[in-house]
Amino acid sequence: MGHRLLVVALALACVAGCARQSYREKPLDADAGERAYRARSLDSAELRDYCAAQGHPPATWPRASWDLPSLTLAAVLYHPEIELARAKVRVTAAETQTSRTRPPISVTARPEYNTKAGDGETPWGIGVLVGLPIDIGDKRGKRTEQLTRLEEAANLEVAVATWRVRSRLRRHYVELYVADRTHEALEREQQERRQLVVLMEKREAQGYASATDVSGLRLRYAETEVALRRAAVRRDQALAGVAEAVSVPLEEMMRVRFDFAALEKPTPPPANAAVSRAALLNRIDLRRKLADYAAAEAAVKLEVARQYPDITLFPGYFWDADESIWSIAFVSLLPTGARTKALIRETEARREVEEKAFLALQTAVIAEADAAASRYRLAWEAETAARAQIDAALARRSRTERQFERGYADRVELVQARLEAVASERAAVIAMLEAQQGLSALEDALQRPLDNPDLMTTPQTATTPAEAMPNPAVIDND
Repeated sequence: MGHRLLVVALALACVAGCARQSYREKPLDADAGERAYRARSLDSAELRDYCAAQGHPPATWPRASWDLPSLTLAAVLYHPEIELARAKVRVTAAETQTSRTRPPISVTARPEYNTKAGDGETPWGIGVLVGLPIDIGDKRGKRTEQLTRLEEAANLEVAVATWRVRSRLRRHYVELYVADRTHEALEREQQERRQLVVLMEKREAQGYASATDVSGLRLRYAETEVALRRAAVRRDQALAGVAEAVSVPLEEMMRVRFDFAALEKPTPPPANAAVSRAALLNRIDLRRKLADYAAAEAAVKLEVARQYPDITLFPGYFWDADESIWSIAFVSLLPTGARTKALIRETEARREVEEKAFLALQTAVIAEADAAASRYRLAWEAETAARAQIDAALARRSRTERQFERGYADRVELVQARLEAVASERAAVIAMLEAQQGLSALEDALQRPLDNPDLMTTPQTATTPAEAMPNPAVIDND
């Protein structure tokens, strides 16, 4: 019998040995991370395959130009903020998988030595107890349900992180477009003001203009020069912002040709009645709060199930002086009624907190959506009026040019008409910026791109470089 026990012990040791995994060291290499960042390119095959996997295969590669949707896909692939959220999903997924595994079985050895053993009797005895845990109340299932809800919440947090990145990208993308338009308008204005100063200096020399008038024109020319330099700085800052939002080096972004065609014609404002409903349906953070509430509900179920004690059965065998002794015992930790009730009340209170948090966010979403819709509508109307002013200024410039060709207007009048057209264009650029900012606020309120709604609703159809995780930028928000 002693040999049998030895065989059993060895077998258990072998089983335990088979379950072991060796430690794999993974040092953090900051230099490698920097090199990987510096090597990122918008022309990479990885990005090309990723865009194709998301249902947006490029017609040509490398792309001739980049618009906001294509830059958004690049940001989803590259940005570390999204990768961090994906890593947290993997943690919660691992916790969920762990909760589904059976609890460990314990093995207890009981060697004994009898000092009063008679002659011919072995003083040694040996026993083995095997602990078999029994889950009463399906606590393991309730814990798995709670972790599943937390995993759903973590997946939605990936989508929330993606929207934050996309929102920053759009803001900097609009700022870059405005800086480009402003810089171009200021360059034309500077040329016209330089020409006007030269013409007025000639008139001053001939006594047809006062020195005060010419001095004022020189001052305006100097102000335009300063504004031109500031516009160049703002353009560089906006370009750096776009590079950060996409998470590629600034040098890579400097060589990109941008396509701003979608910004030329802003999306008409939606009806007020549809905005609040769309926000309640599409807001990812609302869905995240629902997942948090479901996890809190599962926590209450778990604490209710923990009222029942867990029992561990201990079947055992003992060999003593050539005698075999079989036994069975059980161990249970009996929870006190006061403590279990307190724990249930605690989880119920946390569930109530999640309920109030959802209702508070829901109210804030409705108010935010209504305010953003009103802001965008007013800004869109202002931009429409500014475009009408541009058309009127261009018509006056054309009329003055025809008069100049026929000799009914002099060159000073022609330059002033051109300056008026440029000034109207600068005013329209400011109005366009306000409209685009209003559109960004409305999209943030809905958490859905209005200029390209399909970008966020295309299902993922292929494994991506992001380890086959669901792409939050293509999550179905309907």
